Amino acid sequence: MNRCKVCSTPVLQRKNRKKLGALSTICCIKKLVDLATQSGWDHEDARKFFAEGYVCLTCYRTVEKCSLLESLLIAKLSGRANDPSTLESSGTKRRATPTEHAAAVKVVVTQSGYKKTYTLSPSKEALGKSLGRNSSNAVMRHASHDQTLKRSMLRELCRMLRAEMKALLASPDFMMKDVSSLRNFSWNGLYYTMKEKAPTLVELLQSCIPQRSTRMKFVMVMCAAMLAGTHKRCTSVQSYVSIVLYLGHAAKQVYNRLQKLGICLSTFMTRRIIDQMGENHDQRVLDWVNSLKSTISTNQGPVARMQFGGLDNSFEYGSESDVPFPQPLEVTVSPCSDSSSQSDSSETNSLQCPNMSPLSMQLESPNGGELLCGSSPIPSHPLHSPLSERYSDECTLSGSEKSLTDQPSSETVSASEDDSDPTIGWCGFRIVGDNIDKTVRPRDMRHNHQSTSLHYFHSYAVKDRVDVSDLSPEVPLVTSKEIDVNLFLPSPEDCQSLEANFCTLMMRILVKHIPGISHLSSVVLQHIPHPYSVAMSKKSEVVPLGVLLKNENKLDDMMDILDGLHKYVPSIRTIQHFEDPEDTSGEPEVTDIEIDHFCQILIGGDQLTAARVRGSQSIRRNSDNGRMRLDAFIPVVEDWHTKMCFMQVLWSHLYKATSTLDVGTLYQLKILINRRNVSKDVKKDMNACEDFLELVTSSHVIAAALHSVGVSNSSDFLLNFSSSTLPSDQQAALESLVVSICSKFINISYPYRDYKDSSDHILKYTMEVMSLGLLYLEFKDAVREGDGFRVLRCWKFFFLLFRGTGHKNYCIEALQLLASYYYILPPRYAAQMLWGRFVNIHGKTGCNISADLHMEHLNRLCKDAISHLGANKTPSAISKVGKALGPLSEIITNFDAMTGTVVTKAHTRRSEEEDLNKLVTELVHNGNFHMQPGRFHQNFKSIESNQLISSINVNKFRDWMMQQLRIFLKEDHIW
Repeated sequence: MNRCKVCSTPVLQRKNRKKLGALSTICCIKKLVDLATQSGWDHEDARKFFAEGYVCLTCYRTVEKCSLLESLLIAKLSGRANDPSTLESSGTKRRATPTEHAAAVKVVVTQSGYKKTYTLSPSKEALGKSLGRNSSNAVMRHASHDQTLKRSMLRELCRMLRAEMKALLASPDFMMKDVSSLRNFSWNGLYYTMKEKAPTLVELLQSCIPQRSTRMKFVMVMCAAMLAGTHKRCTSVQSYVSIVLYLGHAAKQVYNRLQKLGICLSTFMTRRIIDQMGENHDQRVLDWVNSLKSTISTNQGPVARMQFGGLDNSFEYGSESDVPFPQPLEVTVSPCSDSSSQSDSSETNSLQCPNMSPLSMQLESPNGGELLCGSSPIPSHPLHSPLSERYSDECTLSGSEKSLTDQPSSETVSASEDDSDPTIGWCGFRIVGDNIDKTVRPRDMRHNHQSTSLHYFHSYAVKDRVDVSDLSPEVPLVTSKEIDVNLFLPSPEDCQSLEANFCTLMMRILVKHIPGISHLSSVVLQHIPHPYSVAMSKKSEVVPLGVLLKNENKLDDMMDILDGLHKYVPSIRTIQHFEDPEDTSGEPEVTDIEIDHFCQILIGGDQLTAARVRGSQSIRRNSDNGRMRLDAFIPVVEDWHTKMCFMQVLWSHLYKATSTLDVGTLYQLKILINRRNVSKDVKKDMNACEDFLELVTSSHVIAAALHSVGVSNSSDFLLNFSSSTLPSDQQAALESLVVSICSKFINISYPYRDYKDSSDHILKYTMEVMSLGLLYLEFKDAVREGDGFRVLRCWKFFFLLFRGTGHKNYCIEALQLLASYYYILPPRYAAQMLWGRFVNIHGKTGCNISADLHMEHLNRLCKDAISHLGANKTPSAISKVGKALGPLSEIITNFDAMTGTVVTKAHTRRSEEEDLNKLVTELVHNGNFHMQPGRFHQNFKSIESNQLISSINVNKFRDWMMQQLRIFLKEDHIW
């Protein structure tokens, strides 16, 4: 039983307070301690006296309310403290206080023969004993209990913190001097500076944060806020936070509110920093330019000669030198060696090939030779998935000519990539550009204040990931008789490789969507290899070049754009002295002529951009020098806009809004799964149309597999698929199944291959959807892997499809690309055009995108930044924003890395299984894959298998190609 410290009456525990009302409280004990201290007790003794005991409610109320009893109580407490017998007489037993038994603590001070003894007060006796025991922790604990010592300790601590803050203010790490300090910003650097300059402050703040993993960042933010309140220049952290808010498109009110708390800068200062970031935004590109200048030869200029109709006109390509080109052309190349080891052999391959690009030249060697652009060997068979070996037995080949797409098998690629060094010293690059269109609508529209439509040119440079420095930059010598237009068309080997890759794509679809064979996903090839798989898995180095205030739709502006981009062309100007040979005087007149030698740069974009570049070059082709003639630029059409055009071809051929009742047509399947965002115009919503096409293609593949196995649903697929349970046997059965599907339901061959079941037009429509859909997936997968060979093969088929559907502009671009690769471009630039078409922003395998698609992403970022300008959408402000995109991207990437922020850029996709099952069920129940003569869709009565390619008149097509080639070569100054 506990007793009251004052009257010794029994008191109850705290938990019974509400029932009996006789309970001690902390407030009561504190009150008694204060009163006892005022009456003469030592504070420590009084605290210890009441700390372990209880006080009854009656005594507490007496102390609280009655001043007379309060004084009596103090006297009573004082008496008990001085005379322990008074408590014992009342029957209360307590522990003796330290003052009752312990002797006084004395301190003897001896100094210079002088000795003096001090007696410590009761409140400091424990402190003296701790000092005697040399216990630091006990000394600090007892000193903190003494109010006087505690206040003195706090004053000393504050003095130390002020000194440390003064030292931090003198450190340049927290100062916002210029933009370079933001680029070199480091949380670790700031933390180590604080640990060195202000260890006490860091230790004090860290002790307040229990979680160790976040201590450093929180301490930095708190210190930055304190420093910003001390000095207006200490805003490095605030500047960093302001940039994060800027990229998040925070409103102006957010800046103004957070600035009051010392978290960020104002809107005005943030925009000022953004403007400063645009300075030297293209320094890396200029470094690449300086590196490429060493590859320019001023001793000899290549000359290309083309003969048409008996004409023999020479021109100088890439240089203004008048030195003739050696004939016949002999290109001497050597394979690229690993940077870490030298090649054991110093032999080189001397190839004579006047009319083919470097990669196709290598295929003409009898033993395969070595790859000219890298260290990977080239075997004699085309590159496709390993399934091609099994599939090749069922393919009928004609002709002995090797295809352009001869590439190594997966085993060869793996072996060569392990020995290759992905780090290259080649600094070649290409420029990609596109129009950026923005409409600025005023809030208050007036007759003189209307909406403004902005049309500017946005561009970036991307560094090559494939080293082509060993290839010749000199254009080969060709004649008209040596042009073979068959190189521009799909060869039998191309068709074989394409169909083999179709089989791989179908296997991926089946193991993904059919549960019974999902365990075979590990044996299906997920990444079709090529000679540069390792290089294409590396992250691309992209440098935004800013916004030029010109419109590419106008030729005058386009010429100004090219003049502005010419500073990124590696060039060397030399002066040659010429004497007049007809001058018979003793001192003939000497004429100095400036000659530009340059390394050409590929400039990519959509079809309009490429056409405008060629138009500008055509206008200036009579200028005095190569710079004014714009000879340094090689226009190239990119792949994403081409993919969009191909999808429009497919839509115009197979998509009709009147085919609602024709089961299995694209429009009927769209209505079935309610895809209202799919439009007849693909440009309105490219993503929706692309997603729908991929879903329809997958449903056709699954329905064809169910038809071939003889089941009507996926749950029964495994029962009839294979009688064996061994994974190897099931893998062989799966390969045989997709080969059978490909041979029965795929027809995209050239020359045209007809089928006997010519009267079943529903089956032919289904085959068209499946064939063109798989061609689309093949092109998309080739871009994803960064496979230039597969992309070029798809361009051959696109060439035919564009011709068959009347897409004249892209048909011409396809011919221009193929002719550039085989005839027009020098070997180095042909390889650059083939392998520099892709951008990998993640640095992972299979994460490449088209260069013009990345341009669209940058345009979106630039438009968002322009919208963030508010009413300050002036041309100057837009130009500064475009230049700052690159540095801003680097800063935010650095911020995410330092803070451990995981930014998931992958889009979250809803499950499509329900829609897919609906489509498969519709196709299976309607029997679209069953051959039934006489069937047809009402809106596609006369459709034929491979109709777009079979409708081409081959002879007229060849004549048209030769006519266009003459135009190309004339525009390129070859004819």
